[in-house]
Amino acid sequence: MSLQELTKRERRIFLSIVHCFIETAEPVGSRYLARRYKLDISPATIRNVMVDLEDKGLIYQPHTSAGRVPTDLGYRQYVNNLARVADLTVDEKRQIIEPLKKYSQDVDQILLKASQVLSTISSQLGVVLSPRFTKGTLDKIELLNLSNDKLLIIIGIKSGLVKTVILEMDHFVPRNLLDKMNQLLNERLQGVSIDLLLKSFDERFRDVDGKSKHLLQLIKQRTLSSLDANVGDVFHFSGAVNVLAQPEFETRDKVGTILELIDRKDILIHMLSEHESDGVSIVIGEENEQALMKDCSLITTSYRYKDASGTLGVIGPTRMQYDKIIALVQFMAETLGYLMDKPDKTVDGRDERE
Repeated sequence: MSLQELTKRERRIFLSIVHCFIETAEPVGSRYLARRYKLDISPATIRNVMVDLEDKGLIYQPHTSAGRVPTDLGYRQYVNNLARVADLTVDEKRQIIEPLKKYSQDVDQILLKASQVLSTISSQLGVVLSPRFTKGTLDKIELLNLSNDKLLIIIGIKSGLVKTVILEMDHFVPRNLLDKMNQLLNERLQGVSIDLLLKSFDERFRDVDGKSKHLLQLIKQRTLSSLDANVGDVFHFSGAVNVLAQPEFETRDKVGTILELIDRKDILIHMLSEHESDGVSIVIGEENEQALMKDCSLITTSYRYKDASGTLGVIGPTRMQYDKIIALVQFMAETLGYLMDKPDKTVDGRDERE
């Protein structure tokens, strides 16, 4: 059922129901609809149209004598027929740009902040998956002692990004061994693509001594592999409280489902990876393959930084402000790409994106 197949009256009433329910989270009655939207038709006529819309699968009645609520199919048709997305206000754009500008090119920090900003503006769960670096090339790698049992690994990608990882050790690594490792790693890995590096790492260091080989294996297993998008620590999310505060999730069962979803980082990472898209991907309710997502919608898009790309998005109840959140994830993706590419570029003291 497409909205184009509806009569003008049916379309008007259906869209009024969607807008009203998104705003109030309450089933929409005919009298309230007639009064709120000044439809110039009687509540009885509106009820008759509601019955037709129910028959077409676009709305439903949660219980007898209640108003109507959009179905997943109704939301899908609403989204598919959006004439335009909402405009973010100047203040909302500033809320996105200003916090991110405070961070350097450290990937984890700027993406963590991006998830927090997505959550704040959308009042939902903000999610960000780090760029896939496997197509990038290694510029430099440096090992530093943080303490007797911790190493700081700094990995520079030629596109300009920096990845930092703290490696826990069971013993202190002396400075002379660190210097030797730094020289060895950079001599043999600089300029090599991350994808090739991960495949040929063992072969490239086959001739080193046992003590060096042990440390190299730790670096490979616990550090270099984190450049792969499937590793959990490259995922950031924020705003669990926002989702739990939604009226749809007031019951114990619904709260339990959302808490389990938030706890299942592997599911969230899989969903974001699966819905990587140059455009905006919108998955509504029952369209989700994951049972834990059946009461939620996921709106995602990809952000790019030279030869790397990642995914960001918003998760919330199917009753969400789709036009506004689509605009939000698009602007966030554009802003991330811009700031990571030109972190200090301004025009007359103001960021060009403003």
